[in-house]
Parts: sequence; C-alpha cells; structure tokens
Amino acid sequence: MINPDAKRVLRAQVRLTLLAMLVSVLIAGAVPSVPMSVLIGGLCAILPALLYVRIAGKVQRAAPPELMRAHYQAEALKFVATVLLFAGTFAFFKDLSVAGLFGGYIAATSGYWFGLLSNNRDQRNGK
Repeated sequence: MINPDAKRVLRAQVRLTLLAMLVSVLIAGAVPSVPMSVLIGGLCAILPALLYVRIAGKVQRAAPPELMRAHYQAEALKFVATVLLFAGTFAFFKDLSVAGLFGGYIAATSGYWFGLLSNNRDQRNGK
C-alpha cells in the first residue's frame, strides 16, 4: 500500500508534467520534439520517485535504524535510476530539446515541494 502523502506527491508530479507539456505545446507550436522532451524529463523524475516509494514503503513499522536504512537505500537507488534514465535519454533520443527535457524534470521534481507545502497547509487547517 502506498502512503497517501506519497500518492499526493506523485499525482502532483504527473499533473505538473502534463501542465509543462501543455505550456510547451503552446510555446513551441508544431515542433513535436519539445513536448516529447518535456514528457521524458518528467518521467526521469516520476519513475525514480515511484521506485523510492516502493522501496522505502516496504518497511512500515521498524526500529529507527532500519527505517533510515530503507530510506537511504531508496534514495541511492532513486539517484542511480535518475542518472540511468538521463543517460539512456541522451543515448537513444537524438532529436530532443534539452531545455524541454530539463524543464519537464524540474516541473515534475517541483511536485515534491508542492506536496510538502500542501501537507503543511492541511496540518495548519486541522485536516
């Protein structure tokens, strides 16, 4: 079972990636490589985040050292997955927009921060 806070963050990442794709279509017009680059950049953030949630979420109730070990392992694998996804993107996609790629990555990554802000707002409002 995925933590509800993690679901909220992942949903925010997907929505922000789709919003960035829409903005890129409006800006780039008929250049199809730009929205595709934004999508790939977003996936370079979303897929490792899913990996993190799966690995860290396996340990629900345990001693603090075991919980920290799970989170460190999840973060390390998330980093490796991100590097591999970017490396694969640069190796296999020759016609991509680097600005779109990193724009999509930044948009999706910002979903984490928006998730924290919305969680903080919910706690202040007593939800």
